[in-house]
Amino acid sequence: MIRLLLVTEATRSIGEFRRPMVRRSFLAYAHWYRRAVTRAVKRLIEDHEVTVLGARQLVDASAIPPTVAVHYYDEEAYAVDSRELESLTQRLVTGWWQATSDELDLSYRGVWLPDLLTVGKRLRVRLEVVERLGIINRVLDEVKPDQLRLLSGASMTEQVARLVARARGLGVRGVSRSPLPQLAARAYAALFPREDRINLQQLLRQERHAPVSQRAEGRRILFVTCRSRHHLLVDPLIEAVRSAGASPRLVAQSNEDPELSARVSDLSAAGVPTAYLMDYLPQATAARLVRRFRPLFRRALRRAERDPELAERVSWRGVSLWPVLRPFLAGSEASLLAALLCQEAAYRAVRATRPDALVVTSDRRLGERAMAFVARANGIPSLLFSGTLVLPRDLTSRFDIGDRLVVIGEHLRESLVRELGIEAGRVSVVGDPRSNAARLVPTGRLREEVRHDFSLAPGRPLVVFVSKYVSLLFSAQEREGFYRTMVAAARQLGDVDFIVKVHPNEDLERLREQVGEWGWPEALLTKDYDIHRLFGAADAAVMVTSMAGLEAMALGCPVVAVQTAGKDFEGEYMPPYVSAGAVRRVDLGKAAALADTLRVVLWNPAERAVMIERGRAFSARYVHPVDGRLGERVLALAEEISAARSGS
Repeated sequence: MIRLLLVTEATRSIGEFRRPMVRRSFLAYAHWYRRAVTRAVKRLIEDHEVTVLGARQLVDASAIPPTVAVHYYDEEAYAVDSRELESLTQRLVTGWWQATSDELDLSYRGVWLPDLLTVGKRLRVRLEVVERLGIINRVLDEVKPDQLRLLSGASMTEQVARLVARARGLGVRGVSRSPLPQLAARAYAALFPREDRINLQQLLRQERHAPVSQRAEGRRILFVTCRSRHHLLVDPLIEAVRSAGASPRLVAQSNEDPELSARVSDLSAAGVPTAYLMDYLPQATAARLVRRFRPLFRRALRRAERDPELAERVSWRGVSLWPVLRPFLAGSEASLLAALLCQEAAYRAVRATRPDALVVTSDRRLGERAMAFVARANGIPSLLFSGTLVLPRDLTSRFDIGDRLVVIGEHLRESLVRELGIEAGRVSVVGDPRSNAARLVPTGRLREEVRHDFSLAPGRPLVVFVSKYVSLLFSAQEREGFYRTMVAAARQLGDVDFIVKVHPNEDLERLREQVGEWGWPEALLTKDYDIHRLFGAADAAVMVTSMAGLEAMALGCPVVAVQTAGKDFEGEYMPPYVSAGAVRRVDLGKAAALADTLRVVLWNPAERAVMIERGRAFSARYVHPVDGRLGERVLALAEEISAARSGS
């Protein structure tokens, strides 16, 4: 009997669709798709041995015959060799930009503009192409099918599967002739260039304000942020360097983000000079730059696409991946124009503020990279202060900006040196400024303050429920199951208060609707409240798996992990706090078991003390508390860089 692998399309890599009409359309499509998969499987098993590779949201496991094995993208993603995939991603993206290396029109003020886009483009290629390629290739190794079947062949994932099959010499056929998958694939593919166009238009139309000129007393330290969550790190740093006698200033990427704007306004009200990057680039000048460079960029990209060596540079096992890479790389005109505007604005911002040092918290976005490149060109010391605790599994961050990398814990320092080959002297551990404010408040008072902030009556245990957004690694069904498990357990516990900490990538209002649908309309949800204050005041935290688990344990908050049965959420790159026994684990859907576990954590003093001690011990290498001299240490690092450059 011929062995077949049926490959379906995958769901969105990051997050759910936000527009209600789009969400409703996708849910209707998913309902149709599940039935189409079931029909295809039942037809194929009449003459073949069938295995399915699909997305949880697009496969109705209850309708699939028991003789058919089902592999899910989210589970397989933890089993692939993430570092190998990142190496492939880097080679593919570099192979494309290499085709443009002779294009003088892509250089501006001494900066090769693709260098601003490298991280963002790598992230898209990694999530939409390479991650799927790695999963499909791994499942093919395991299943060893004689032939491949694609439900429609229209989606990006199925196109990748076709190329992988070609590299292996496998026969490939489509199953469904319905036009719906074709329409869905075209609509999804159109989202990426649309996003680039929207980003460019936002830069052009963004309201400008004249930056405030303020006399600086002490060393001028310029901070750059692009997301509201960056302020969890930046705000305490600003206060620390100001207390150390320096003059901090902030430049934020955009005022289009209400959450980021609120953070900027708070700093401005506290007396910190603030501005947005586009404040330094008048709208008329920005429009002239776009008109001048658009045709130049367009011609450069077309010439690069005609490079006869391009197909070989972006090949995998002898098969060119250009057909699936082209939508993400060749259509870079709008993103190059956005990079151009950010580079010009950064040049003007640095010239206007004349900083003695620059601090960024990420290397992914245009504003951060542009400011760092200008600082480098002008000999201004720059620090990349990363808020992460471990190297991410996708390794899309290059850590290629910043004269010095500043990290929170020893584990990340060792990983940067060992895995990325970064010189040990370039990495400094200074501790966690994000949790410092919460650490300085006595526990009893912190509990009172948090309960007051959320209008909670005193005397009841408090549990923080850490939400998790939908992604390739965590399906929409799993998230709903996660919430429903918590809701059912909460009903069994009785007099316990819960606060839901919403992930920065989640839409708060949409989540509020969903939580009501899942039976928890009274839930307290917060996206902006300091998570470290919550952990410092809570009696326990419930989550799936997250860096937040390390932060909770470091603050003495016991953690309970609720995870899909049989699914390894650690893989090779997540902190192994479940397998190490630093936290309690409960299967998703086991509400009674979760309630029982929380009873032990909340009301068994001996077991609670053991969990707290295990958690602190496990997290110690990942999270290091600051020592009270944070501002002085940051300023000293900038001085060291300046001294090294001057040779003194």
